[in-house]
Amino acid sequence: MYGYYTERDYKGDFPYTDLATERRRADVELAGVEYKREQGIIGEWEKIKITTKKGAESIGRPIGIYDTLNIGRMDLLDGESIIDARDEVARELCYMLDASDIFPERILVAGLGNPALTPDSVGAEAAKAVKPTMHIREMNKRLFEDLNCAEIAVCSPGVAATSGLDAAVTIRGLCEALGPDAVIVVDALASRSPERLGTTVQICNTGIAPGSGLGNPRQPISIDTVGVPVIAIGVPTVIDSRMFYYNPNGERRPKPEICPSMFVSPKEINDIVSAAALIIGGGINQAFGIY
Repeated sequence: MYGYYTERDYKGDFPYTDLATERRRADVELAGVEYKREQGIIGEWEKIKITTKKGAESIGRPIGIYDTLNIGRMDLLDGESIIDARDEVARELCYMLDASDIFPERILVAGLGNPALTPDSVGAEAAKAVKPTMHIREMNKRLFEDLNCAEIAVCSPGVAATSGLDAAVTIRGLCEALGPDAVIVVDALASRSPERLGTTVQICNTGIAPGSGLGNPRQPISIDTVGVPVIAIGVPTVIDSRMFYYNPNGERRPKPEICPSMFVSPKEINDIVSAAALIIGGGINQAFGIY
């Protein structure tokens, strides 16, 4: 079991996590929080639905849906398993859109993160795997109608350190220009559990705050900041080194002060990112009728 930690997180002296399943133990009764497990074609889903303000305070996340697929090490999956994982992501994405009352005909996909930094390149690599179609409709409307798919535009806004702009600013401008029905953002996440690195996909309908896991939060990307609903998909690729000085109950082991706070990733991170890009990018393609 992962994510069974104390409320130290809210006092600021416990390593950060982007995963709702790790924010607070969610499989026990919490007011305003619904939790269930479901077996998928591959892996297992942990599904969390936060329905009240009290539930949001308990988990430390906004009211919404947070579903997490645990599939094991992505870099060890064979071709058939990657296809199964892609199918799971596609089905969940369709469910998330439906549950959020989003009827997408035009979608903007944004791959967040720094493509030059491997652990932070999940978004950019997944964006490369998504097939854009918006230009086809503009060039040949009849051909586009024959494709029977959604209009997809893809961008990789990069990071403020290289562009001078928050990703939220770029995405908001594109939303104003294109008028999408929804934005799908893909990003790398921070976890508290080594076992989740490169093994988990989280999908939520509340957007994302880039950089939060690294202590450098940027402007959130959500319906409040970009003007349209935002679905966020992420894979944990880094962990705070301080977590290695906590036991599974959230209690410190001896002499944690000698452990500096730094973010580390698995040595197989290149292969993890490549597999994650195929799973997420392929899932987005399939969800919107692009084969």
